[in-house]
Amino acid sequence: MRGLAIGMMLLAAAAVSVDAAPTKRRAPHRPAPTAAPAPPPAAAVEPLPDTPEVQHLHAAFQFGFPVYEMMRTRALTLGKAQAFGIDGRNRLLPKQKLADAGDREVTTPNSDTLYASAWLDLTQGPLAFEVPPLPTRYNSAALMSLFTDNVAIVGSRDGAQGGSYWIVGPGWTGTAPPATKVLRSPTNDAWLLLRVLVDGPDDFDRAMAAVRQFALNPVAAETPPPLTAVPVADPDGETFLAVVNEALGRSPLPPRGQAFEDMGIRPGVADAWAQLPPETQALWTRALPAFRDELKGGFAELAEPVDGWSYPGAEIGVFGDNDRSRAAVALGGLAALPTSEAVYVSAIADMEGAPLNGAKAYTVHIPAKVPVGAFWSLTMYQQDPDGRLFFVDTPAKRFAVGNRTSGLRFERDGSLDIFVQTAKPSGERVVNWLPAPKGPFRLVFRAYRPGPALLDGSFRLPPVVATEAVP
Repeated sequence: MRGLAIGMMLLAAAAVSVDAAPTKRRAPHRPAPTAAPAPPPAAAVEPLPDTPEVQHLHAAFQFGFPVYEMMRTRALTLGKAQAFGIDGRNRLLPKQKLADAGDREVTTPNSDTLYASAWLDLTQGPLAFEVPPLPTRYNSAALMSLFTDNVAIVGSRDGAQGGSYWIVGPGWTGTAPPATKVLRSPTNDAWLLLRVLVDGPDDFDRAMAAVRQFALNPVAAETPPPLTAVPVADPDGETFLAVVNEALGRSPLPPRGQAFEDMGIRPGVADAWAQLPPETQALWTRALPAFRDELKGGFAELAEPVDGWSYPGAEIGVFGDNDRSRAAVALGGLAALPTSEAVYVSAIADMEGAPLNGAKAYTVHIPAKVPVGAFWSLTMYQQDPDGRLFFVDTPAKRFAVGNRTSGLRFERDGSLDIFVQTAKPSGERVVNWLPAPKGPFRLVFRAYRPGPALLDGSFRLPPVVATEAVP
């Protein structure tokens, strides 16, 4: 518990003020396009020739990029801890507020749950992890490998009865204590991310108390050695390879990664860039902007488009050998849960195929009885030029509307209309309002603990409809 208490010093507590929200009849349904267009690029990027060498470099980039994003996010979190004089490794660092527009560490955050994050270094042995029983509150603790796969999730999906665990690395061969379950990461660098549901503003303190019941402590006293490569938001080829190779050198390399040595993917080699021929260095320099740019579609590029909504594939969160999907989600949805735990459905266009933009007003119709075992929410995001998604800083400070939002006005059949627009509606209509920015935006519908109808595709969201603004 000491690690959790120290971690809570990292952020000042903050209450999120939320306007309550209304109801208006939706426009008649019209045929929707079969696919949503990709968002327009922020800037022109030089096209690359379709040669075997470029294709090979492309595969090397897609293999390494998720590793780079994990290490970049790790450095951001641990850097904040270091500013307080704290070694944040192997320590639960909880957020003392719901995520808001000022949070820029992890792309596509939610404002439904409190987070607690731990960046794990398993080179020195196991970590003891205690999960409290929380039978009436959604919670999940996801263990992610260096390659962003969710290798274990505990919490509500296990009956929320809690338990004792040891988190171990790929080379550990010991024996855990009786009644202790072993969670094994295939990489020595891993990320443990907790989500604990907050059921409205009045529930915040109780939810925070639930977060404090989780505990993480090293079994051995040895301090892990530090990492030296420094990741940045927009790396050049040398920085990219230095960060990726240092991380890869600390764990077993997947077989598919062995094919990229000629492109500089050389685990544990600090000066791999210097060992590359000049023409390969030049190709990295030329190709990196184009490779990054193509990832900006995120989930929408990988998912099945239906009525303007993009539905995720089954590999989200557990990618196997699909490095293309892994890389796109690393940029636009890092730490995404697998579909068995949460389904993320995104929209970048309305029912006519026009990109969503705050210059218009929209109605999003949510059918009655959404098939979820935990909760659902509809969240507003703006895309940064680098492709990452963050909350929109509007005066209302409201980033999502969901089934737990207080005061929502439902239709007689139990369905719900959510008004997406920049202007705040007057009177009681404000309860169903999701504020939009003035420019382009993206909507993400989250469904936690999805039921069979969401998983098999028999439940679909109606298309986003452009309507008159609600006055």
